[in-house]
Amino acid sequence: MGLQPKAPADTGAAPTPRASGGNPVSTFLIGEATDPHVGAVLARLPKQGTVVVDADTLPSALYRLSPAEGTFIDLAGEPVHLSPTATARGWIRRLAPAGWDTGTVLGSRAAARLSSRMLVLAALLRDARISWLCGVDALFAAENKLVQYRAAQTAGLRVPDTFICTDPEFLAAELGEPFVIKPLGPGNFTDDDGNDHVVHTRAVTAQDLAGADLQGAPFLAQKLLTARTHLRIVTVGEHAWTAELDAEHVPLDWRQAARAHHSFETSSRWTGVEQDAIHLAK
Repeated sequence: MGLQPKAPADTGAAPTPRASGGNPVSTFLIGEATDPHVGAVLARLPKQGTVVVDADTLPSALYRLSPAEGTFIDLAGEPVHLSPTATARGWIRRLAPAGWDTGTVLGSRAAARLSSRMLVLAALLRDARISWLCGVDALFAAENKLVQYRAAQTAGLRVPDTFICTDPEFLAAELGEPFVIKPLGPGNFTDDDGNDHVVHTRAVTAQDLAGADLQGAPFLAQKLLTARTHLRIVTVGEHAWTAELDAEHVPLDWRQAARAHHSFETSSRWTGVEQDAIHLAK
């Protein structure tokens, strides 16, 4: 995981940090060191003072944490401390790697261990000594599609008609047919046989959904729009960058076309949309 604590090989224990003083943490990255997004950021950071940690690597990256102080192991394998006077910078990529809790039975001892790690992360993510690029509460809100659409409407941005509803006939009457359904929660899952599945956005009719349990795993239903161009916009503070994909000859859900994943091109012609994205992020 990119973390190599200098500890005896037979114990796996983290080194014993100095009682006081020592180097401060400069940067926290919450995610996997092997994640390509995290790797791109790590390439620009020194190993000294940089801590990479998530729920999976917490035992090897954390030495001590209290309400008053914290000691971690940086990428150089040295102990570093949260400073009461100097604020560390932080970026949250992902709290836990994909599949890290696969096979864990709810209510089991293993589940309790994993839950306790998440609670430690939750405390760290709200530590005032760390200035996060995007705080965890804002991040969770932004990743909720209903919250996104509500914020967009408040900001005066156009939003497709959207419902969560148990009645397919109502959806057809309000949205027209076909209409679109997309997952509100995770867009992928592993079945009982260990096979991975992706839940794509798709166009359906009321008849397609007849007899389906639309509340067992609530889906979003939206009016079907015809896209000319797909945009991916990244915002960081007051800055935004856009990549675009020609929507012609790709499926409704472009992720179903393997070539589309590598066909986005950077573009500078969407300045108005970029300003909307910055406004929405705020």
